[in-house]
Amino acid sequence: MLDFLLLDGFDPDVGELAMRVAIKQNSADDPRFLRIKLRLGHSGDALQPLKRELSSHLRLPLPPLWDNGIKLIIHAIEEDLAKPDGRNPAVHTWVPTQILHPTDARRCTLNHPVEAQARIIYEWAQRLELNGEIGRATELLERMLILSPGNIHALRRLAILLRELGLIDEYLDITEQWTRSEPNEPEAFIRHAEALIYLERPKEALEICIQLLHTNPIHPLAHIGAAQAKSLLGGNPYPNLDAAVELDRSNTLLVLKESYDYRSITRKEYDVTYTQEMLTRLLNVTPAEVKTFVYKHHLPLAPSNGSISESELSLWVGIQNRYNLLPYGLHWSAPTPRSLPDI
Repeated sequence: MLDFLLLDGFDPDVGELAMRVAIKQNSADDPRFLRIKLRLGHSGDALQPLKRELSSHLRLPLPPLWDNGIKLIIHAIEEDLAKPDGRNPAVHTWVPTQILHPTDARRCTLNHPVEAQARIIYEWAQRLELNGEIGRATELLERMLILSPGNIHALRRLAILLRELGLIDEYLDITEQWTRSEPNEPEAFIRHAEALIYLERPKEALEICIQLLHTNPIHPLAHIGAAQAKSLLGGNPYPNLDAAVELDRSNTLLVLKESYDYRSITRKEYDVTYTQEMLTRLLNVTPAEVKTFVYKHHLPLAPSNGSISESELSLWVGIQNRYNLLPYGLHWSAPTPRSLPDI
């Protein structure tokens, strides 16, 4: 029933060693973890709370590997506490990097060099990800980076998982770290630009994509990123989108159908807005078709009032028609103004 034991950290102010016992689940309703804290620096058996939890909840004894492993960890913590800066929490940052298998010493981080410990944690993270536990895999990869801060495999995988989880601030931080660790890897910069776009910082994202295109002018994802940033800034994305379609048609069309953001976060002074009801006349479609455009084709109606600016509508219609993203073309273009504004 025991899966692994993960150390969560040591608090030198109160002398508490926190840990989690992972339990193999028979169903989704079964508990996944027992959370336990050991009090160090007191008389008696420091491992008694762990033994009691295993006995009462699982009717299991403490595995010998865990018994020996935790005693080693406690001894190392006590040695750290004896140092002049032993009460500094930074001294104990190694504690959350320790993971113990109940029966296999090769899958325990203890008694291995740091490089091997990092590899063991990475393998645990892979296993959790394959098991569908993406959040826990992410947590282990973050702990692995304590041991191996510039590990490219961990940075790449962690970036992907953070993106899947929608943790965009953390995604931005990891991709920035990735660009520093691997300055010649285009994917690192593409993902960093993507994080900036998610956080509505398209100007910075555009600078990254343009710089990347200076050195790699046929990179389709750099063209898609530049196009997306330009769209959000109210600019012209078509040169970059045309290039991306030419270089990688299937992937570019997939992005345009599934994840492209057709909004403009730069409001033009003379932009007008249209309501959802007005779109049926402007586009010569039914109300049901307008709803389909919104929910399936990312027509960017403002959620607050159901309106769309003329520039956003023009961009959305233009891209749908230009790349044949809809089953039929839309016959609409922005009305010609009676008078042009002074420039």
